[in-house]
Amino acid sequence: MYMFLPFLLALAGCASVWRSRAVLSYRLWTVTIAVTVAWFFHHATDPLKFSF
Repeated sequence: MYMFLPFLLALAGCASVWRSRAVLSYRLWTVTIAVTVAWFFHHATDPLKFSF
């Protein structure tokens, strides 16, 4: 639904690095990874059925 969310979080993390806010940038990076992994597990539920 909100597929821009990881990119927005990554942009906010980059902005916090640029403004020298280390703790905030680590937290945003962690949230970005968590959202990306959660969406991967949400969308990758069935195995792919390839036949070559």
